[in-house]
This record gives sequence, structure tokens and C-alpha cells, in this order.
Amino acid sequence: MSKKSKTKENDFKERERKLRREERKREKDNELGDREYEILKILREAQDHPDMKVNGKYLEEHFGTAPITIYRAMRKLKNMDLVEESQVNGSYAIKKEVEQIYSEKTKQTLALVASLKGLLQQYEKTPIFESVSKLICFLEPKVVKEDSLLSSGRVVVPPQIEFNIDTLKWDRVYDAIQKNVKIKFRYTGPYTNSDVVRVILPYQLVLDSSVGTVYVFGHSDYKDVDVLYSLNRMESIVVTSEKFKLPKNYDFASRCGGGRLGAFKGETVEKYKIRFTDYAMYWIKEHKWADDQTFKEDDESVTITFSSTQFEKIKQLILSWGSQAKPLAPARLVKAWKEEVSAMYEMAKGK
Repeated sequence: MSKKSKTKENDFKERERKLRREERKREKDNELGDREYEILKILREAQDHPDMKVNGKYLEEHFGTAPITIYRAMRKLKNMDLVEESQVNGSYAIKKEVEQIYSEKTKQTLALVASLKGLLQQYEKTPIFESVSKLICFLEPKVVKEDSLLSSGRVVVPPQIEFNIDTLKWDRVYDAIQKNVKIKFRYTGPYTNSDVVRVILPYQLVLDSSVGTVYVFGHSDYKDVDVLYSLNRMESIVVTSEKFKLPKNYDFASRCGGGRLGAFKGETVEKYKIRFTDYAMYWIKEHKWADDQTFKEDDESVTITFSSTQFEKIKQLILSWGSQAKPLAPARLVKAWKEEVSAMYEMAKGK
């Protein structure tokens, strides 16, 4: 590596370290920790008990910690405009204007979400799960007190492929998304050059529960195309200060041509036609592959027609049904399916 290249590489690393330090400081100053969430929960419960005095002494005993620790936590809550600056009747209190946003309808909705916690289990290994859980506990303390809502296990999902997320990478990308600023990183994927620094406009974090992978969806200025990167394969992520304007049609779903088969997009919307037989003909009618899907039935089969850009996902799903699924259109799908079936046949003949 030349001296100029080494200098450039060192500058890049130094900028990255500086941005990390700044991000850690912002997180410390502007994000609620577990203790702050617990204090807000206590203050909400105290509103139903006028004789309960939640002051510094009470919180010190509750947490078993020093006065300075409680002072810092309360100062953070006050700086974030969540609690009253002065005590009310000898007790800390949540600001009234903060309480007013929690209507009865909102509380009922939050309680419902909590009671259906099982539906969120597939995201248990993601930062979203923790954030939603904390939000529910903050907004509706009954959820915390009535444990049966959270642990009844009457609404569940079957065992899923777990998400394996690097939370530091998630936090950096999420920070950039919140600010609408570009990110720089290196990508270590198959057939990629990890020495190349990529720069994108991050639009969304896309959680694909079917494969347990989180993707970053955005736009490449250099190639002028929309891109989809696996979060865990992104290295040396740097949140820049270069802002961008979020386009109106930024949503990943708008790139799928109406298809509903997970985190995959193509450049061309194609019309698909697939024939299903045996058990698959009953299964297909119970699921939605695309927004515009239609069915044609006879005694022995069901043929689905729909539009999508998700060619590879569709091919995978057809192959998973073996002899019960046969593609009829488009021609390139029929060709790819025949080639794959022939290759499997040759493999089956071998030892």
C-alpha cells in the first residue's frame, strides 16, 4: 500500500473513531436507560396513590443507590421535558402535557399489543423487541403489573430462525436513518471487494423473519440505483454529516411490484402464472403472494396469476413444493425451473 493510501486509510479510521465518541455521548445524553424507564413507570403508578411520595429518598431506597445517581437520572428526565422541574406535593411528577397524549383508546391499544406479545417473539433477538417492550411498560404500567398479559402463552408463533444482529451496527444505521444522513462502510459479501468504501442514502432497516436477516435498504449515489445490504456484512460503518432529502416513494415495498415474498427486489415487474396440485392447491388459496393475485380452479389444480419483481424468491418457493408446483409464465422462470429440476435429477442419479 502506498504512503498516500495509508494516510487516507488512517484518516478514515480516525474520523470513524471520532464519530463513535460523538455518538456515545449523544446516546448518553438523550436516551433513557433502564433506571429512567423504571422511574417513569413508578411515577405513573403513583398517580393512583395520592399518599405515595416518590421523592429522592424513596428512589434511593427503591434502587439501593446513592443520591447523586438519582439526581442524575431525574436531571435527564427533566432535560428531556418528561417530568416537572419542581416536586408536586413533595413528590416527583410526570408533566401533565406528557400524560395528555395517552388517551384511553391508546392505553387500550397498548394493552392489546402487550397481550399479544407472542406475535412479537420472532423479533425477540432484535433491538425493536426491547424498544417496544419498554414503550409498552412506560405508557401502560398495568401491562407490567398484570403478568398474565405478558406470559399467558396463548398467542404464539412457532419456532423461527433467530435474528443475529450486531447491535452497534444497528444503532449506527438507525441513527443515520433518523437524521437522514449518508453512511459509509465496507461490505464483506460474496463476490464483493471489501476494500471498496460504499456510500448510500439509508432509507429503511428491513427485517426479514423468513431468513432471520436484517437488511439496510437505500440508494447508491455512485451507481444511482436502489440497494439492499445485509446489516451484519457491513463493516466500519461511519455516520456522516451529509444530509439527504428522503424521497416520497422510499418504502421498500414499493420496489417489489406488488410481491409479498420478503426482502428481495428486482428491476422489472413481471406477470407470473403457476399451477399447483395436490395439497399445495389448497395451501396456495390461503396465502397472499402478491397484491393483485387471482386464482383459476378446476378439479385437479389451482392456477395463480400475479405481478411481482421478486423472481428469485418465487423460484425458491416453487421448488420447495416439488412436483406440486409448475411454473407456466414468464418464460425465464419456466427455463430456470427446468434447469434446476434437471440438475437435481442428475444429482439424484449420482452416488
